[in-house]
Amino acid sequence: MQTIGIILLLISIGTVVGPVGATVIVYRDDLSQLVITPQIRDIMNGNSNIFPHGNNGNQNSNGGDSGFGGLMSPTFVSAQSDPSTHTFTGIFTVTNNFTYPLTLNSFNANAQITQQQIPAGSVSLANPVTVQPGQTTQLTISGQWSQQAQDYMVANSPSMTSVEIYVSDVAININGITVQSTGTIDVGNIPFNILG
Repeated sequence: MQTIGIILLLISIGTVVGPVGATVIVYRDDLSQLVITPQIRDIMNGNSNIFPHGNNGNQNSNGGDSGFGGLMSPTFVSAQSDPSTHTFTGIFTVTNNFTYPLTLNSFNANAQITQQQIPAGSVSLANPVTVQPGQTTQLTISGQWSQQAQDYMVANSPSMTSVEIYVSDVAININGITVQSTGTIDVGNIPFNILG
């Protein structure tokens, strides 16, 4: 009877340890693959169709999409500024092209102006926003413009009514997943008066 108990115990241990051991051997070079799916790894590495990095898949205002592919394609609505504090608030609309809700928890980026990419300051999401499937909603981006950007615009383009804005070093958190992009994204033309 004890022999049968020992045999059953060894079979039980073998049925658990065998598959686990085989899996560990298969992924021995990178054990993170045991818990991080290839899709999540692609997003983290910037190789996803959902979150393309740099200018790959991102076109300027003359070519259509700007932002993170079809997921985040902001459209400028309006802006207000406070010249005394060099701050601004911009309203944008975004559309959820997926079949599940998307919650934009945070958005941070460095802004530049003109194709020379003069440092213009930083921008961030004012409040988290949830967008239901197939819906469009507004979000508020706030920021503080650098004195360098204001000096450049006053010195070089005092008659301009709008300025081309680019963002880089973007960090965005959607549904708890944070994605960072080191590429540059063309946001489009923004009214010059937000620079104060």
